[in-house]
Amino acid sequence: MFARVITVQVDPGDIDKTISIYGDDVNPALKQREGFVGALLLGDRKSGKGVSITMWDSEESLKAGIESGFTQEQVDKFSPLLKGKPTQEDLEIFVKV
Repeated sequence: MFARVITVQVDPGDIDKTISIYGDDVNPALKQREGFVGALLLGDRKSGKGVSITMWDSEESLKAGIESGFTQEQVDKFSPLLKGKPTQEDLEIFVKV
């Protein structure tokens, strides 16, 4: 399995908007993607830092999101709220409990 980790920074006052966008728009879109296994949205309400972790059944499924433009489409949903450019890492999941 593989994971895509995207880290963003938003104004702390926009945390609830960020959570709503993820839950109402991004999550349903993820569930439609082949190879999607699960996701987490982590954050710090004081600093406005957010981390999205999506899990995929294979490296091919993970890469397909970038190649098709899907990942960027999801990130763009947050663009009015973002402070700076998001960072992204693609990692292999060694252990899932």
